[in-house]
Order: sequence, then structure tokens, then C-alpha cells
Amino acid sequence: MMKLDEIDLKLIYLLMDNSRLSISELAERLGVSRPTVKSRLDRLEKEGVIQRYTIKLNPELQRASNVVALIIKTDEPEKLQEFEEIIEINRFTSKKYLIKVAVEDMEGLRNVIEGAGFEVLEIMPILESIEKEYPPKVKVSFKCDYCGKEITGEPIVYKYRNKVYFFCCETCFREFKKARENLEKFKLKEKDKVEHAHEHEHHAHN
Repeated sequence: MMKLDEIDLKLIYLLMDNSRLSISELAERLGVSRPTVKSRLDRLEKEGVIQRYTIKLNPELQRASNVVALIIKTDEPEKLQEFEEIIEINRFTSKKYLIKVAVEDMEGLRNVIEGAGFEVLEIMPILESIEKEYPPKVKVSFKCDYCGKEITGEPIVYKYRNKVYFFCCETCFREFKKARENLEKFKLKEKDKVEHAHEHEHHAHN
């Protein structure tokens, strides 16, 4: 496994959140140059850390098909690859598989079963699919964005204004958010002061 650093991991988190971000947008959010992002992406793709970029479809579009899980036996597993209706293949033993098939109706399912020539041991309609998002499980040596200490365990990940921050503990995370809120309040006060000054000048001229 290639050695990843803090920038690599922040890049991965940003792409997991939105895989359509451009190199310029990624560079801006990471606070690095475009060539740095490009070389990092090339290396992550080459090493197989990023295997593909994908989009998440609206669930309404996916409901056009009924998804059915089948436990099957087959002597010709290569035939399963020929059917685009078979969207997932999991092997138990040399001949036993759990597959998922997306079809419009039972006629479509019958065509797949007959065409692929497998024996059906069990059939289960899938009523609901819940997709879980998993953080990447990688051991990376990087520092807490609040206290600067090296993070040894699982970091607390926080996305704020399109940037990704990592924290070593709940205290640092809480203090960071408090500092941000105070900064926002200060900026707001300064903005109000400037606006009042402009209003005062305007009245004075009139």
C-alpha cells in the first residue's frame, strides 16, 4: 500500500463528497497549487487508491428496475459477466454465488436465468437498499488542525466552507468551531461598523 499523507487524505475526502470537483477547485480548497493536485491525483490513480470516479443517481431513476438477490449454483461463472442486468456478483464456493439482478419484470428475470443457465437455490426481492459511507481506512501520519499534535487514532473529519479539517479529539473540534464562530461574529461587527461609517458620511454630505 502506498504511503499517504495529509494532503492525499484531504483530497480523497473532497472527492468522496463531490467527485466532479475540478483541479482548480481542489487546489483552492486544499490551499496548494494546481500541479500539486494533478500529480497527487495521477499518483493515487496509478497506485489504485482511486479506482474510478462515479456519480450518485437520484433514487427515483433507479426504481425503474426491480432488484432481486439470488443464491445460485453455476459451472459457468464467466457467463454471469455477459448480462448487464446482473449488477453484482459475490462468490461463496467454487460453484455457489450470491448475485443481484436488476430487471423490469419477472419475464426479464426469467430471461437472465435461462440465458446464463444457472441453478437458482434461493430468490429474494430487495425492498430497500441503504448505502453506507465509509471513511477510508488508512494509517496516515498528520497533525490536528487545531492543536497541531500528531493524530494517532481515527480523526474527526469536519467540512467547513468547502474545506476539510482533521481533529485529534472532541475538545479540539469544539474549540475550533468556537474560534470560527467568534471570528464570524467579529467580521460581522466590523462589517456593521463600516456600513454605519458610510451611512454617517452619506448623511454628513447631505
